[in-house]
Amino acid sequence: MHELTYDELRVTILDDNDAAGEKAAEAFAQAASAELATKERIAVILATGNSQLSFVRALSRRDDIEWNRIIVLHMDEYLGMSEDHPASFRLWMKKNVVDALHPLRFEGVRGDHVPVDEELTRYDALLRDLKPSICVMGIGENGHLAFNDPPADFETHDLVRIVQMDEVSRRQQVGEGHFPSLAETPTHAISLTIPALLSPAHVLVVAPERRKAAAVRAALEDEITPLCPASILRRNGHARLFLDADSAGELAVAAR
Repeated sequence: MHELTYDELRVTILDDNDAAGEKAAEAFAQAASAELATKERIAVILATGNSQLSFVRALSRRDDIEWNRIIVLHMDEYLGMSEDHPASFRLWMKKNVVDALHPLRFEGVRGDHVPVDEELTRYDALLRDLKPSICVMGIGENGHLAFNDPPADFETHDLVRIVQMDEVSRRQQVGEGHFPSLAETPTHAISLTIPALLSPAHVLVVAPERRKAAAVRAALEDEITPLCPASILRRNGHARLFLDADSAGELAVAAR
């Protein structure tokens, strides 16, 4: 295990994907315990996707998290998609988080709600009312956080908005097996914004796998820029990034 710091961001490099998930789950448990020591209940924002599976499986093996006092939110959903679609992030959350961890409540982003402005207003109100204490997210192959693709908006006052997904982001969804082709992959989504993702007191970023290595290197070693959304993490001392040997493989430290 290696502990590094890039500007204000603390980075932990573990041997493999499972170890990264375990370490992030340990950090989550500690943060939840600290927050629940002074609050009746807390809200957390969790990510979906293949890169988060080791983390959520590690959570399910722990017995020191009071899920009956935790409300779970998530960070994005495809625009117009029903919750029973195989690629729905609400369905992913139900299978991997709700059914496995049994939180107090789950609040999903209703991508198929009409009119969509009502859903944006509803989820914005949830975020402002619940004030999530913890956010756990990944890094996309293009450096995105949630579906904030390059160039990302670091300064918006919005908490949730409709975004247009770029081709790299859409191809990632095909590569992960969620859609059979690019043509069948949605072009728009509802996503929490960068400020919304970074507002909780504890921000944990779990980004394993070789396919994330180029984005991780750009985020940590190049300039902080909206062209690499994840680079903004380096300005946030309350954030921690968990990598495995594969995702850290292009970092200068890996060549030593």
